[in-house]
Formats: sequence, C-alpha cells, structure tokens
Amino acid sequence: MRAGLDTKEKIERAALQLFVRQGINGTSIRDVAKLAGVSQGAMYNHYVSKEDLAFELFSRGWSEMGAELRRRGHLGKSVEAKMAAMVGYVFRRFDEDWLMVSYVFFSRHENLRRVTAHLPNPYLAFRRVIVDAIRDGEVPRQNAEIATSMVTGAIIQTIDTKILGRIDGPLTAHAGQVADGCVGLLRGA
Repeated sequence: MRAGLDTKEKIERAALQLFVRQGINGTSIRDVAKLAGVSQGAMYNHYVSKEDLAFELFSRGWSEMGAELRRRGHLGKSVEAKMAAMVGYVFRRFDEDWLMVSYVFFSRHENLRRVTAHLPNPYLAFRRVIVDAIRDGEVPRQNAEIATSMVTGAIIQTIDTKILGRIDGPLTAHAGQVADGCVGLLRGA
C-alpha cells in the first residue's frame, strides 16, 4: 500500500513542478511520468487524465487553505487580528510549500469553474471577515466584493513578487506589513 502512496506522491510533486513552470496546457502526462520516474500506466492507476490530476491538486490545496482561513477568520476580535492571522497563515503555507500555494493561485482561473459550494473557499473566508468588519463598523461601508478583491489581490501580488525573486527571505517576515496594508485598503487609507 505504501508503494502506491509513494508513487502517487511522486506523481503529484512532479505535476506541481511542471504545472507551475510550464502551465497545465504546456505539460503532458508523459512529462509528468518522466519527471516522477514512473510509467504512464502508473499515472493512469491513480488519475484518469491530466485534467483529473490538475483538478485534484487544485481542489485539495484550495479547500485546505479555505478551511484554515475560515478557522483563522474567527480568531481574534478585531479585523486587524483576523487579517494578521489569515495573511500570516497564507504566507507561512507558502514558505512551507511554495509549489502547492503557487499552483493553487496560478491555476485558479482554469479551475474555478469546477469549484462547487461544498469546497471551502479562500476568497469567501476573506469576504466573511470583511462583511463582518463592515457590519460591525470597523471599516467604512463599501462593496464587499470590491474590498475582498483588493485584499486578496494584495496577498496574491505579494506571492507573485516573491516568486519573481523581488522579495528576500521568508514571506512570513512580511505578513504583518501586508496584513496592515490590507486593513488600510479596507479603511481607505
């Protein structure tokens, strides 16, 4: 049983590397099998298709982040504390497994059409915190969708900038600055 799990893990890590570097469309099953050091037949023992593999990786990462962000959105009483916990989590997760986080954010446009309401959703976790902050008067009244887009955009752009090598050190070292910036965006600062 462990051999099957090892093979599956090799396939998934190889796929993540290739999907991040070349994109899903630029990667073939043959590419993944070669990098993983397995046969194409072994690939099909675990996944029906490249698209199945791509969505499995996306949905797992997306829902894990969404569930944890939702949990962290309930920590602390203020919008500042909640944003600090949420941004800190995303950046720590990136520092721990930059390939998975990069893949989830890079591929979200290709995969969001397949996301169902039952999957925990990072965007909705941030939206919930923002809606609550508006309701509680912590931030001015505003369009929650625009506000959530601005906050998540700031986080995603910071990740992109790190991937491009323009931010040194771990992202967690910058979580406080980004969380404060997100709250500033919400307050119109």
